[in-house]
Amino acid sequence: MKIVPLAFESMGVRSMATFIETDQKILIDPGTSIAPKRFGFPPWKDEFDALHTTRARVQKYAKKADILTLSHYHHDHFTPFSLGRYLDSSPRYAEEMCRGKKLFIKHPTENINKSQQKRARLFLKNLKVMGVMDIHYADGNSFQAGDTLLRFSEPLPHGKEGSHLGFVITTTIEWEGEKFMHASDVQGPLYEGAKKLILNENPDTLILSGPPIYLEGFALEKQDILLAKENLTEISQKIPRVIVDHHLLRDLRCFDFIKGVKDESKGEIMVASELLGKKPFLLEARRKEFYF
Repeated sequence: MKIVPLAFESMGVRSMATFIETDQKILIDPGTSIAPKRFGFPPWKDEFDALHTTRARVQKYAKKADILTLSHYHHDHFTPFSLGRYLDSSPRYAEEMCRGKKLFIKHPTENINKSQQKRARLFLKNLKVMGVMDIHYADGNSFQAGDTLLRFSEPLPHGKEGSHLGFVITTTIEWEGEKFMHASDVQGPLYEGAKKLILNENPDTLILSGPPIYLEGFALEKQDILLAKENLTEISQKIPRVIVDHHLLRDLRCFDFIKGVKDESKGEIMVASELLGKKPFLLEARRKEFYF
C-alpha cells in the first residue's frame, strides 16, 4: 500500500489531503486552505505560494484517482466549486476532482451542522449539473472496490463531544493484509469514542489530526489538551505508525507536545512531511514572525 501525504500543516497549509494506492487509487479529503487571519495578520506570501503548490499537487493526484472520499465539508478538507478569495474560481478544477470518480462522502443531511449542510447541498447540486452520479453516502458503511475494502465510521464529533463544528467520518482502507486509517479532525482524539474506534480498528498506519493547542484558553481548556495527549499516547503505544498533524501544527509548541508523546510511544510517531522524508514546513504557526 502506497501512502502519499499531499497537503498538511507540516507542508504549509491547512489540509489533510492524502493519496492511497492499492489496486485502487484513492484520494482522501482533497481540500487545502489557509487561515484568513492569524495573530491579527493576513497570510504571508509564502502561505499563498504553499496554497497554490499544494492545490496543484492535489489536482495532479486527482487526475489519477479512481475514488474520492470526503470526511466532512470544511474547506480545508473539501475544495468547493467556488474556490474562495485566495484562489481563482475554476470549474475545470472541480470537474477534474470529481468527474469519472466514485465518490464516498459524508451524509449531507444527517449528523451535520447547518453551515456544512448548506455546503453539501451546493456541492451535490453542482455534481448533478456536471453529470457526476456515482455518489455514495459513506457514514457507517463499507464498500468493496476490486480487492480493496473501504470502511467508514459512524459520525464522530469534530473534536470534543457536543462540538458546534459538527461531525466527521473516518476512513479505513484494507488491502493485501495491510490496514490504513485516516481519522480526520478528531483533534487528539478529544472524544473517547474516537479513541476506542481507532484502537478497535488497530491499523498498521494511522493519520490523524492532533489537538488545536493554539485554541487553549478559548475553545479548549488545559484539561482537554492533557486528555488529548493521554489518548494519543495510548494510541501510539498500540499502533505501529502514527502520523499526527493538522490542527496541532498551527502552534510552534506542537514539537514539545509530540516529543512528550514520542517519549512514551512504542512505535513510530511523526508529522506528515516526515513520511515523505522532508522536514516540517510550518507557516501559519510562524505568521507573526513574517511581519517583524
